Parts: sequence; C-alpha cells; structure tokens
Amino acid sequence: MYPDRATFQRMVQDDTTLSAPGRETLLALYDGPLHLAQILDIINSPKGGEDGGKDRTITKSAMRKRLELLTERGILAKAGSECTNPYYYIRRPWIFNQYILVKCRDGPKTGLLDLTILLHELAQMSAHGESALPHPKFISAVGERTERSHQIGSAYEAFRKILGNKAAIGDYLEAIYEDIYEGRVPPSDFEGLIARDFLRSVATAPDEEREVRFFFWFSDFFHILDQYEIALQAFETGVARAQELGLGLSAILEEAPISKGHILLHTNDLAGAKEAFLAAYQDRDSGPVTKARSLFGAGEVELVCGDIASPYAPARFRKALELCHTADPSGKDADIRELEADIHRRTGSVNRILGELDKAEASYAKAGEIYGETMPRGHVWLLPEQAELARARAFLSPPEAGDRFVDEAARLYGEAKEAAQRIRNINWFAQGLIGECELARVAHLRLDKPLPKNLDNKYANAFEIYCQISSDHGIVQTFISEALLYHAAVDERPEKYAVTADKLEQAERLSRDLGLKSELALIKRIKSGKGAEAELHPLTFL
Repeated sequence: MYPDRATFQRMVQDDTTLSAPGRETLLALYDGPLHLAQILDIINSPKGGEDGGKDRTITKSAMRKRLELLTERGILAKAGSECTNPYYYIRRPWIFNQYILVKCRDGPKTGLLDLTILLHELAQMSAHGESALPHPKFISAVGERTERSHQIGSAYEAFRKILGNKAAIGDYLEAIYEDIYEGRVPPSDFEGLIARDFLRSVATAPDEEREVRFFFWFSDFFHILDQYEIALQAFETGVARAQELGLGLSAILEEAPISKGHILLHTNDLAGAKEAFLAAYQDRDSGPVTKARSLFGAGEVELVCGDIASPYAPARFRKALELCHTADPSGKDADIRELEADIHRRTGSVNRILGELDKAEASYAKAGEIYGETMPRGHVWLLPEQAELARARAFLSPPEAGDRFVDEAARLYGEAKEAAQRIRNINWFAQGLIGECELARVAHLRLDKPLPKNLDNKYANAFEIYCQISSDHGIVQTFISEALLYHAAVDERPEKYAVTADKLEQAERLSRDLGLKSELALIKRIKSGKGAEAELHPLTFL
C-alpha cells in the first residue's frame, strides 16, 4: 500500500536522518509486513542490500537491533505477537510525510505545501513516534508569524482558497492510494465531503469558536483517513483550547462531527470508548443530540464486543432513536437524520447476527433511504452490511437457490470497495476484501465453487492495511477468516492449513485484549475441531 517502487526508493534515499542500514531495512519492507526472518532472507539474498549484492551476512541479532532502532524512532511498528515473533511494518505517518516532501520538491509552486500544512501531513515526529502539531518551519510558509492564532488563520484561508478547486485536494491523495487500490482509483467524493463539513462546522461558526471548531473538523478529517492517533490529538487539542478560552464546550461538541469515544473505538480501546460515550451521555450539560450520539456509540461498542442481548446494544439504539426524534421532530436536520440512518444500520447489524434476516433487510432499507445521494459515508458503511446479508442468505439457502445470493453479495462487496475508495478510506476497503474472502469460502462449501486464486493476495492486502491503521479488530477478522477457510479447504491448501494455528493463537490473544466475546467463542469452536464448514462467521464492521 505504498507509492510505486521508484517513488518509494526516492522517499527512502531523501530521508537524510536514515543510516545506510536503515535505508536497506525500509527497502526490504516495501512488500511488508514481514517477520524478522523474512526481512533477513530478503536482505541476505544475492539481490539484497542497497548495492544489489552482498559481501556479508546480517545476523539475526544485528537485524533485531536495526528494527528496534527504527521502531523507537516511530518509523516502524509491530503487529501480531509483539513479544515473540512480530510482524514489522512501516508506519503511515512516515510514508505520508516523505511522500508529500517528495511532491513538494517536485512542484514547490503548486500550492501543495499550503495544503500540506493545513492537513497536518507534515507533522513533526517525536521521539516516541507520536505525531505532533505542525512544526513552525512548515507553518511559516504561509505567514511570517507562527503563533497559534495565526497558524489557524493561515490554514483556514489556505483551505478556503482551494475549496473551488476539487483537483487540489484530490491530487494530494491520489498517487499514494493508487497502489492500495490496484491502480484503479474511481472519482473521489472526498473533496465534497470535507468541504461540506468544513463549511457547516467551521466557516459559519462564531469568530471566537472558529479555532476550536477547526480542530474538531481537523480531527474528523483524519478519522476519515484512518489516522486515528492524529485524530485523537487534534480532538484533545480542541478540547484544551476551548477550556483555555472559557467557551461552552458541550454546546460546541453538540454540533461537532466527531467525539472522543468514536476515535477511541478505532484505537483498540473499546472499553475506553464505551466509558467516554457513557460519560458524555451522563454529562448534565450534554444536549439531546450528544446524548443520542453517545448512546449510539456505546451500543456500537457492545455490538462489536458481542453484547447484542436486549439490555445492551439493541436497547441503546432504541433510546438513541427516540432522542433523535425529540431533538428533531420535523425530521429536517441533516446531521440528526444521518445519525438516525446510522442507528437503523447498526440495528440491522444486530438483527443480521441474530439470524433475523428480514428484520435486518428492513433496517438497512430505512438507512439507505435516509443516506440517499447526499451522505456518501453512510453508503460506505451500509454496502458491506447489505453484502453480508446476502452472504448469510447464501449460507442458509439450499444450493439451487444459493447462486443468486452469492452473485448479489459479490456485486455489493464490489460496490462497497469502490465506495470506500471514493472517500479514500482504506479501513472499509480492507473490510470489503475480508468479506470477499468469506464469500468465497461460503461459495466453496455450499455451491462447490473453486476457490479464487487471488485469496492469498486479498488476505495479505487486508492484513497490511490493518497493520497500517493499527486495527487489532481487523487483524482478528483476517486471521479468523483465514483459519476458517483453510480448515475447510485443507485438502486443496495443506500448506496454508499448517500456519493457521499460530494465527488463531494471535487472534485469540487480541480478542481477549479487546473483549470480543463472539470471536473468542468461535476460536474455541475452531480449535476444538467441531468443523469450520458449519460456521457462517457473520462479520461486524468497525
């Protein structure tokens, strides 16, 4: 999921902070994530190294030291069994920052630097690998002064100037996503989406609130791009700034497009997310919209964790819907209507997982009607749900009726991936890949269809994306799906079956850490040998 190899090599070479061994290691990880032994094999091969040849062999201990140094600098990160045999991969902040630096050098007068400052991609990397706020030397490109108010004002003006130029934002992101999406990137809905939110939440705000609202918009922008650490940092900066200025934080958050709980939901802190949602709900200063969003968020956490009995997620969704109707009895507020659609969509998820497929279909239809043509993010979230509904029908239907549902699920997953591409969201693209793999398993088991030859690539691409966005939930879904597939197809792919035990162990550990009850129960059934062919494995999307 990196730019083309030539651009990537230039990114590595242009980073003057890297040593020669560091560059060699990053080049080896172009096809990552990889285990230490795999990296060693690449570097110690006859074609390994920066010069294309090797005059010495790198030892395991030396390679481990290299990897740890790059990890300490925040350039690399680990996934999987971090203490025993982790996967190493290059973190997205380094990739984005170096890529944009290359582009800025190629076209210094294109306005890309101003946009880069605004969108925070030239963030300074701290010693612990956390993204800091924009460094003054980049901010100074759009103004002599560098105090906070001028930084925000300059960024605001820069963005306002390019609102009419859709290509400006699109060009900023296109190349780095082309490789992720196999070179077939559809037209983007991203520019219109962020411009709409900017105008609604920042441009029309009172002058004294604009800076704070800008940080919340900033946070949502990076949430869309799956850069959750930056999103959380921007959100917390907005909260701190509101408190410094003595502004009414609860009233501002009532209209903000993002919340702390929703960010934590994507940072492997499900318990913290639920706590944040419930705290916001119980805050006496919170308005009905904040309370509705908070109940919905708490219900989402419970859905992902497998708490779908009536006292939990379903009850929270019902109460959240009631609060929406209280806040907007006329049904004309677009933001509240979108929240209503989200509630219907997640209610459909609960029904689907419980096997109540007709109820799920009705809920999805209500959500789709509200999303319409003006809420592209909603369709990104809805299409995989509808695809999973069709996959469930294929699994439960007799073979003579299953073909139709397999075809429908395949079509919907194709549309889901394209919709994710249109808002440049790689998380939901990865979820589409896993859904397609699960569909291939169902078609193989129920309809005796041959397994597609590209399944390994789909699993590898999904795993790489989940590593890049640090999604333990996504890694769990990937490893469980692989185990189910290769347990069911042991005769066709015995070499894959042999490696599923380790992946199941990793999935079990991550599921335990996250509190994923359904996944833990499924892993237990797989390990007991009760038969993978009997498992639908209904996916929950996050």
